[in-house]
Amino acid sequence: MHPSSSSGSCGIGLVCAVKGTGSHAIVQWGVEALANLTHRGAIGADGKTGDGAGVLTRIPREFFAREIRDAGLRPPEGDLAVGVFFLYAERRREIEEILGEQGFLPLGWREVPTRDDALGQAACDAKPSIVHLLLDTAPVEPRKREARLYLARRAIERRLGREVYVPSLSSKTIVYKGLLMANRLADFYPDLVRGDYESAFCIFHQRFSTNTSPEWNMAQPFRALAHNGEINTIQGNRNWMLSLEQEIRHELLGDDAKLLSPLVSLEESDSASLDRIVELLILSGLSGAHAVNRCVPPAWEHAPLTESARAFFQYQSFLMRPWDGPAALVFTDGDTVGAHLDRNGLRPLRYTLTGDGILIVGSETGMLDLGDGEIREKGRLGPGETLLVDLAGGRVRRTEEVIEELAQQRPYNDWIREHLVWIKGSTVIPPRLDGELQRQQAAFGYTEEELKNPLRAMAETGREMTYSMGDDTPLPPLAKRPQLLFRYFKQRFSQVTNPPIDYIRERSVMSLRMNAGHKRNFLYERPESARRVQMDSPLLLEST
Repeated sequence: MHPSSSSGSCGIGLVCAVKGTGSHAIVQWGVEALANLTHRGAIGADGKTGDGAGVLTRIPREFFAREIRDAGLRPPEGDLAVGVFFLYAERRREIEEILGEQGFLPLGWREVPTRDDALGQAACDAKPSIVHLLLDTAPVEPRKREARLYLARRAIERRLGREVYVPSLSSKTIVYKGLLMANRLADFYPDLVRGDYESAFCIFHQRFSTNTSPEWNMAQPFRALAHNGEINTIQGNRNWMLSLEQEIRHELLGDDAKLLSPLVSLEESDSASLDRIVELLILSGLSGAHAVNRCVPPAWEHAPLTESARAFFQYQSFLMRPWDGPAALVFTDGDTVGAHLDRNGLRPLRYTLTGDGILIVGSETGMLDLGDGEIREKGRLGPGETLLVDLAGGRVRRTEEVIEELAQQRPYNDWIREHLVWIKGSTVIPPRLDGELQRQQAAFGYTEEELKNPLRAMAETGREMTYSMGDDTPLPPLAKRPQLLFRYFKQRFSQVTNPPIDYIRERSVMSLRMNAGHKRNFLYERPESARRVQMDSPLLLEST
């Protein structure tokens, strides 16, 4: 492909040992694949500052055991948890106090070795102090550890604000990321090249910033996923989350549910908001595949699914409105690792499975030189598809198997039949014109600009005009003059060129179906959550 015809977008992917065996080779391959995606990110004027890059792996146990011994620290009696902190002010004492309130025992701090010559000047000027806090989780019940660590992180965010950012705080996974180019990550973090840094998987991300300015905090991966694309429904998704904050409770969170507020932030990227919700769903007991398919569902409305699979997605729609893409996702809950595409499938995710059980998924093929190694399977994910690795079971699972297993978890069909009220009707009532065309046009809000531009283009070409760089016209409720009815249903999209939506021709991936009624706590799946009113369209006509 000629460089002039290529397009920039984030580079994401994962390298995984299907059998779940940790090794340094997996980390090496993840770092190498990330470096080969450098061209998918932007670069600053200093030639070194990038939009951000990073990796997410399992905590390397032997690596940190050696660090603890070398530092003369007390070994943990329970599982080790590691917090990664970007400190913009000295707040270590306060952080230890907050973690102590949740029952964790701080073992000591570790200054993360870094090489600033791998950074550009702009990134170096903004660089925080990067440290690890090693924690003993012994006093905390195992099934509550991740939830308590999550609550501790939220308490740190609320009390210390922008003085501290926490890339990860977990007893399962750890994140290394920064405001740098993908091919400089291992140069900046020497930890990643140590032979005792072992993991069964490595999720990686090279950022191409589109809707937020590059920052250390905005680099990916986040705590549960890495995302390539834009969440085009982000404003509606965030409004939905903010409206539900008072409903959200869970037994694992106890009396600390107040720490969840706000569920998302307007100051973070769309990917960060999605990650927050996926992470919360995983902490509530959902698997990574369940959380991702709830938030970013396939086009189930018109897809040839089994009855149980259709009921599963219909029920999930009562709990969560779709975070519609384009979105290519790689994710983990610590026990499984996977990849997923949104319903349109407009971002590439290709995979290679080798004969010795190594799965490579990424935005491009050829990220790794596999030499003469045996290739068992190659392919790409289609719209709405999921590829999942069960690290404990040691096998790769495909979309149909993943969805069918999720669909059998609850009697979703019974709940829907018992509680759902479905208003059906699709007869269109044609408008009446009395011959006074201009008066009718004025009455219904058609302007001269509307007639000269969009309508003329549609009449001449048979298709709708394509606009770019957003729309600065006032929202219809705030406009001084009456607006066309259709403007009330315009969706706000990312600031990039997007083709117009054609619900009729794109029916296979589009739906006007909507739910009304009480929105309940989405952290639990209960029969009463299906007590909603469902409509095929937001327009209620006489035929309905």
